[in-house]
Amino acid sequence: MRTRVARRAIALFTLAVLSCGASWLFAQAPEVPAQPLDPRAALPLDPAVRTGTLPNGLKYFIRHNDRPAQRVSLRLAVKSGSLQEADDQQGLAHFIEHMAFNGSTHFKPGEMVSYFESIGARLGPHVNAYTSFDHTVYSLALPSDKADVIAKGLTALADVAGGLTLDPKEVDKERGVVVEEWRGRLGVSSRIRDEQLPIIFFKSRYAERLPIGKPDILKNAPVEHLRAYYDTWYRPERMALIIVGDVDPVLLQAAVTSEFASLKARAAVAPDPTATVPLRHRLLASVVTDPEMTRSSVQVLRKRAKQADYRVADYRRALIERMVERMLNERLDVLAREPDAKFLGASANDGAISSTVAAFGLSARVADGRIEDGVELLAVEAKRARELGFTESEVDRAKKSMAAFYKRAYAERDKSESGAFAQEYLNLFLEDEPSPGIEYEYRLVQRLVPSISTAEISTMARSLLADDGRMVLAVSPQKRGLRVPTERELQAALTAADARAVTAWSDAPLGRELMEAKPTPSRVSSRREISDVGVTVVRFANGVEAWLKPTTFKNDQILFTLRALGGVSLASRPDFIEASLSPAYVRASGVGGLKAVDLQKLLAGKLAGASPFATMSTHGISGRATPADLETSLQLLHQAFTAPGDDPEAFAVMKRQMGAAAANRGRSPGQVFGERLTQLNTSNHWTSEPLTAERVAALDRQKMTASYRELFANAADFTLFMVGAFKIDEAVPLLAQYVGSLPSKGKPASQFRDVGIRFPSSVDRATVEMGREPKGDVVISFFADPPPDPVEQENTAAATTVLNIALRDMLREELGQTYTVSVGLLQRLPQRGGGHIQVSFGAAPENIGSMTEHVLQEIKRLQQEGPSADLIGRAKESTRRRHETALQQNDYWVSRLQAVQMFRRDPSEILSRGARIDAITPQTVQEAFRRYFSLDRYTVATLVPAPAAQ
Repeated sequence: MRTRVARRAIALFTLAVLSCGASWLFAQAPEVPAQPLDPRAALPLDPAVRTGTLPNGLKYFIRHNDRPAQRVSLRLAVKSGSLQEADDQQGLAHFIEHMAFNGSTHFKPGEMVSYFESIGARLGPHVNAYTSFDHTVYSLALPSDKADVIAKGLTALADVAGGLTLDPKEVDKERGVVVEEWRGRLGVSSRIRDEQLPIIFFKSRYAERLPIGKPDILKNAPVEHLRAYYDTWYRPERMALIIVGDVDPVLLQAAVTSEFASLKARAAVAPDPTATVPLRHRLLASVVTDPEMTRSSVQVLRKRAKQADYRVADYRRALIERMVERMLNERLDVLAREPDAKFLGASANDGAISSTVAAFGLSARVADGRIEDGVELLAVEAKRARELGFTESEVDRAKKSMAAFYKRAYAERDKSESGAFAQEYLNLFLEDEPSPGIEYEYRLVQRLVPSISTAEISTMARSLLADDGRMVLAVSPQKRGLRVPTERELQAALTAADARAVTAWSDAPLGRELMEAKPTPSRVSSRREISDVGVTVVRFANGVEAWLKPTTFKNDQILFTLRALGGVSLASRPDFIEASLSPAYVRASGVGGLKAVDLQKLLAGKLAGASPFATMSTHGISGRATPADLETSLQLLHQAFTAPGDDPEAFAVMKRQMGAAAANRGRSPGQVFGERLTQLNTSNHWTSEPLTAERVAALDRQKMTASYRELFANAADFTLFMVGAFKIDEAVPLLAQYVGSLPSKGKPASQFRDVGIRFPSSVDRATVEMGREPKGDVVISFFADPPPDPVEQENTAAATTVLNIALRDMLREELGQTYTVSVGLLQRLPQRGGGHIQVSFGAAPENIGSMTEHVLQEIKRLQQEGPSADLIGRAKESTRRRHETALQQNDYWVSRLQAVQMFRRDPSEILSRGARIDAITPQTVQEAFRRYFSLDRYTVATLVPAPAAQ
């Protein structure tokens, strides 16, 4: 939680945080300097980071951080992307990013990825890169407990910076992979993007330089063009190296100097192309329709110059901008919940669209044919905020939420992940965003937030919502009988809405507490310790058992789940949909006699929440809180259990939103393919029936309410799991009051029901012919339903990892016929009979048949010969490293404790997983391939373009 994260995330955070008086906001603050703030003062650089510039111009940022322990995050940033490409180089900046892993001074082709996988870092999560318009970033997440691994990482990034071989044979091999990445992005979203970019980046180079490039150039560009781009733009003065992790910064600084000081420019300096995005222009409009589009929406963007961020005054301005964004989002949420709303949902968002231009956007989702209603909403609410500003109560909630955000970030200052710090320094280098550190920011926010006036916020709203440089972008399905406004009509609708008179926003106080009558605490009937995993189990008189594990992983995080077996498997077939939707209906309705929108207001400034859920076989209430707000979260849990909302207006809104989505069912190739795949792999089970417009219209509110109350009728069915920053003796009294007092029938009554989902008993195939792009998707599924035995699950997981690596090496690296392939087990334990392992990839339609055969042949080979020791080693090391990190995460412990309790297994299995990983051998994985990849029981689902019309 640092500068960029804090400021950018305020709006999103405040929708989820939950309030109390302003007096507490900074009660635990560190000492604040008494001298007046100088708004012109520059924000300092966090002293915890060691930074400098080598004589060749390369910058470095190095910081010690031990979260996660024995890990280090490395980034190499290059201030060069697709904007720097010549006309005949479009896509080559991205192509070079690919070639960074295909041969360099110290790594033969394929060696770099193979080496990093051998020490537990996987391609994708830990070894990756991306290319944007104006920069390229390479990232490594490596173990730091061995000096030679870090040295190899630095050598690899130094090779990327100046030692790529760009061997013609390797370039030709990689062409297919890059083209497949381009192919995979084709579809309705890319078609809409191509129509809108010339409007968003009006008369700018950005509209002509998508980083993915052009396929003809990717297929045919001479190697000399790649070399020319690489030598021209990969220069040390355009680069920065960022290292954050469990390392010694002094030693790393010396290593960086040794590895990178010899890096030199290989070509003459070239001027950066002009990439100015014009700010002032006439009202621009774009209306895009597409037969595959599944919803209608409209957005109004307002461009402005991106301002500097380096002074105290700039920081203050950014806080005010985030408050305006937050309050507009709150208003739009209120309006969307009104039963007569003419739109389905709306949001405000502020951010950069280029290196020099920011844009404030207002967006609305509408029912088909109602785009003008969305335009009217966005225009009226912009005008209301611009002309009449915000109320004192809105501002007070925004301040509370902002203060709570920074308070938590400060409390977690020694628990921040290395990746977050690395991103912060990346933003500092690439976007000049200051990085003063959370301690400085927290003190600064203490001083700034109380001084921000409602008048200042209203002035900022007038600036952000000014009408210069506006763009209105509309999207709609293309279907018979649907009227869509023309661009001229869209402009006229916005102009007409601008002329409407507006009245002040009404924001009435609630005048009540979250829980006005608190329950009587229950007695504790038993208590036991599971000492090897640090868990205390407390049973209350109502039958609820609480598994409590205090941790120090985070200073300000508590996670909990109250869970029972049963879920929607208990519902009858006619009531299955209502039962599935009942938790969502309660979330939309509110709890404890408070509507959802009132809850958001009442809880502004608290980090607390609790939400009901229902899966196929389980149901319950999950939540999170800071230690200070734990009681609030438990009050929410209690009310979600005992006093769920039943709001007819919320039900009407829910039906309206679901109906709009269902009305366009069958238009998206991906959605149709997904439905067909589910039907295929469940043998057309009734739980896989799609939600149609007719079924939405027939939804029964009373059935939803009854289903929910039946699920939450008996506390004795439930077990509570709580992990995080709490003390047992402080938590138990709260749990006794809010969990131990839940109504109970004295003994458990619910168990899940086997709903009868079964994977096909033989080989089955299905093909969906839909879409117009030259792209295909394949999912090959093998019946695999291993029992919850941890050894069996471990060996099955190892087999999926081995196959993932083997198929990537074959289909991507050797054949160049896909960008990515994934392998994973899909299993809905404790339901049995429908589990399966899916192998999925995208490809050119003409290659699908041969690639499918390659997959089947590779599985057959692994069954007959077993995997190599190298493949097993890579899979084991990756799993071992992930497990080491997972053991330091609260959410991992919540999920694992639930699993061992559900299957009545020994909790010590959580800690003994390392031994199970060590026990994996080529033979155990070979046996898993024989058991769970039956070549007599699998399905193949394929999505290919529709045949061309004759």
